[in-house]
Amino acid sequence: MERDKNMDNRKRDIQIVIRVTAEEKAFIQEKMHSINMTNFREYACQMATKGYVINVDPTEIKNLSAELQKIDVNVRQILRHVDRMGGAAYVNDAESIREKMAENWDMVRELFREALMLGSK
Repeated sequence: MERDKNMDNRKRDIQIVIRVTAEEKAFIQEKMHSINMTNFREYACQMATKGYVINVDPTEIKNLSAELQKIDVNVRQILRHVDRMGGAAYVNDAESIREKMAENWDMVRELFREALMLGSK
């Protein structure tokens, strides 16, 4: 009885059953494995409704962000040193560097946002 009660609350309440050969099953599992998917239902729904599966791995964006953070720290240290040394001649250069770093951070944030949006579709 409790299982029937849970079925009433499901968003996807229609079941589709397909039959495949052992070779087809192995091929499907290989495809799923190649995109790091383990849930056949999710894979089948995406392939049937969209014709493709987008697998987003934000690891590379996180690595890029970590490297950019290191560069940002170094740039800030250099700019502080230039400011202390009285580098008035470099004020425009320093401001330009700060603007470029801000642009870089904006690009990384946008990449991360887009990756999250692709992963949630």
